[in-house]
Amino acid sequence: MPAKKPPSLVVRDETKADRQARADAESSMTPQTELSRKPPATLHGHKTATATWKRVVSLYYEVKGQIVTAFDEDILVKYCLLEEELLDLAKRRKELLDAFDQAKAAAKRIKPSPDNLKEYVAMWNTVNGLSARAQGLDARLDGKRKLLHTLSQSLYLTPRSRAGVAPPTKAPEETPDPMEDLL
Repeated sequence: MPAKKPPSLVVRDETKADRQARADAESSMTPQTELSRKPPATLHGHKTATATWKRVVSLYYEVKGQIVTAFDEDILVKYCLLEEELLDLAKRRKELLDAFDQAKAAAKRIKPSPDNLKEYVAMWNTVNGLSARAQGLDARLDGKRKLLHTLSQSLYLTPRSRAGVAPPTKAPEETPDPMEDLL
């Protein structure tokens, strides 16, 4: 079962008593310490993660109501660090693919002959090794993207997690009335 929405995101009709009961239950679990705009010490030395913290927390402060609290600081730190790791991994993948392209071009320039057969095979082994490493980085990137998306849902950073509303359905097409055609 999904977690309850914060009261600021609930849009259904409720009686005053229900609203008050929900507010009381929420306030009993809300810490007195607010989430700080200043990045925690864990993020010092992480330029991208610090910038992500400042951007996301400033968005939270713009919202009416309280979506995240000090309880959520650890998951927000993990989100920020993960975003930085994702960018770093994507950069490494790009560098690896550039090296792959260079090695492949160099391997294609070699014409195999009995004199350079070992060099030819070694060059293609290098190309194949770079290709395998690029596939491994792709898999790691996919895993990190999936985790980042899951964390962003937990932190109410995706449209679906904020709204919780199903997309509008398409109106059914009208079937032609045979009587209309006769008239």
